[in-house]
Amino acid sequence: MILSVAVLVSHLAGAPPLSSYQPEPTELQRARQLMLSRPNECVALTNYFLQRREVDPAQMINSRQDFDHLELARLYRTREQSLAAWQLQALCQANEGLLLPADASINQAIELAQRYRQPEEQAASLLIKAKLALARQAPEQAQALLDEAEPLLNGDASSYLEDALQLLRATTLLYLQRFDEARQAFEQIRLHALQQDDGIQQAWANYLLGKYYQLLQQDELALSHYVETLDLLNKRRQYYLKAMAAEKAASLSAALGEADQAVHYANLATTEFELLGNSPLLIGSLLNLGRVTRAGNDANLALVYFFNALDLVRIQGDNELMARLYLEIGHSYLQLKTFAEARHYLDMARANFERSQDVPRQIDTLLQLGQLHLEQQETGLALLQLDRARQLAEQRDDVPRLIESHRLLAQLFETSGNMTQALVHHKAFHAYFERASRLNRLLTQSLVQGNDQQLQQERELTGLRRQNEQLQQDRQRFALLAASLSLIAPLLLYGMIRNHIRGRRLQQEGTELRHALLVEPRTGLPNWRQLMQRLPQEMAKRQLRSEQWYLNETEAQPFNDKIYYFLLHVPFMVDLSERVGLEHAANIQQKLGNYLQGRIHPKARLYDLREGQFIYVISQRQVVDLQQTLSSLERMFTEFPCQFQLDQRLAIGIIGHPFLPKAPHALDDMRLGDILYLAMAAAHQLAEQTGELAWVELLAVDCQQAAFFNGEIRHCCVQAILKGLVKVNSSHKKQQIDWHALAPEPAALI
Repeated sequence: MILSVAVLVSHLAGAPPLSSYQPEPTELQRARQLMLSRPNECVALTNYFLQRREVDPAQMINSRQDFDHLELARLYRTREQSLAAWQLQALCQANEGLLLPADASINQAIELAQRYRQPEEQAASLLIKAKLALARQAPEQAQALLDEAEPLLNGDASSYLEDALQLLRATTLLYLQRFDEARQAFEQIRLHALQQDDGIQQAWANYLLGKYYQLLQQDELALSHYVETLDLLNKRRQYYLKAMAAEKAASLSAALGEADQAVHYANLATTEFELLGNSPLLIGSLLNLGRVTRAGNDANLALVYFFNALDLVRIQGDNELMARLYLEIGHSYLQLKTFAEARHYLDMARANFERSQDVPRQIDTLLQLGQLHLEQQETGLALLQLDRARQLAEQRDDVPRLIESHRLLAQLFETSGNMTQALVHHKAFHAYFERASRLNRLLTQSLVQGNDQQLQQERELTGLRRQNEQLQQDRQRFALLAASLSLIAPLLLYGMIRNHIRGRRLQQEGTELRHALLVEPRTGLPNWRQLMQRLPQEMAKRQLRSEQWYLNETEAQPFNDKIYYFLLHVPFMVDLSERVGLEHAANIQQKLGNYLQGRIHPKARLYDLREGQFIYVISQRQVVDLQQTLSSLERMFTEFPCQFQLDQRLAIGIIGHPFLPKAPHALDDMRLGDILYLAMAAAHQLAEQTGELAWVELLAVDCQQAAFFNGEIRHCCVQAILKGLVKVNSSHKKQQIDWHALAPEPAALI
């Protein structure tokens, strides 16, 4: 039931805040930092500071004597600083284990507070003295000191001392074995801390409730409180409390057979003690971690922890602690069947325990040595060790160790064949075991009333409390999320509207750009890109109809579903800018585009290919008479109104698609284009010779001549014209056309 001294003096035990007009000296700041990690240095710092002379605070405040003020601050101490120094010294001495000097130091602080009439500082000192009384197992004295401190606390400034007082009162009740009152007090403290959102106070109440349930041998409930303490502290820098809770959780997990959990919590305790920086506490944690790891059948790893602790102990020079480590190391080597190493360390441990007269641990060492000799079948040596252990245990009436010694002696005599002695020790083993069991039952019955019902209630209460805390956290997260969304939603809405408007604008700009790419900017007529987009679909449709005509032909009749392509060469559009200037040329071209769009057949299309070339596309079904269509095209340009005299002698090349109705796939769009340009070149030749409008139509005769057009298409077409496979219709005498000049041979490669 004894709580460690460090637990008592580390929680809410600092001196009250100093007055705001003077900063805390460097020595006291450093002493506070070292109170738990290196208490011996903390004591040295406070001793050094208390060697200064005490001075009246009025002498420390003089704005006209800055140099004197700084000198006084370095050489003297004020009343408040003296109080803080004595309180710190008492705490550090207690953490070092020097309880009597600590009591003397805190008495000095109490005397100063009474002399200077500072009730709050006097109450803080009385609380520290009460903690020291609990450490000396004097709960009645601690209760009297708390009663003396309570009237001195009043006002909001003492709220943290009020919390410390309530926690100490509950702890005192626990020491006085008033268990029900202690539990109710801890529960009230925990509930109040939860309402005030004081996680550290709630964690301490949970930790001490775990101690309470551990005293009542309700290990599962105690473990749940230690785990809850760790959850409450989580990422807080409360290294000592986290380490203590983790160490308790490791021991209980090991007792409950949860080896993995025990190792986890023992590792956590060691990590927190290492962050704390207190070597003795870290050594104790490494010892516990090694034991838990060895209990989990990993003696090799346990040896690593024990040897790490041994290195720290050698630095400190603590022979008693070193002997305990020798015992643990020997025990681990024995579990690994490394008998030579086990004997070496167990012999050193026994020698140290005999020298320090530590009888309980001497018995433990003798039992381990007896078991080692049993493993090596050295019956005589084992009997000497175990019988000596039994005698020492009988002298102290140490029941647990008597049980173990009689068990091993019975095993020894059974192994050696002495059944009479084995029976004697078996009877003794069972007698002591029955005695221990009876004592445990009596203790449990005296401490626990209605154990099952209380345990169930506590479990349900713990579960409800955790659910409540989780709901509180969820509600806070939801409120934060809702607030964040309420702030972000307008921004998101603005961004969505802005992106939508921008997307619509970009989409419109893209549509306009795609339209602009398909229109010749000078005339506003569709350009060659639009022609090339539509041409493949148009050709595929005519090719399909041509195939159907060819396959379904029942009587000789020509294919009458062609599409005519008129390639026009307009002379005045070639050098218009050179003749009239850029401004007039642009105006004329724009007017011409608007004019032509209003004059063409409703089902015809006109494309501007630049450089004075236009393609007029119309279905054969819309052409009643080709000569009439040509006259319409001529009038369309000759009637164009313009203030300038324009050369309007058109040269027109004409073909129909499919060019070869019975083999529509023989010629693609590029080869058809070459034939159309050949027709226009012939018309241009006639226009130059006659000075008049000229047109030339190329028409393939109705026969299977597709193979004749394999090769360079212009030469093939000229040869077909000369051989009569392609018919030529013209506005003038077709004999005037020099076809060889229109398809020159390529230059020979050198």
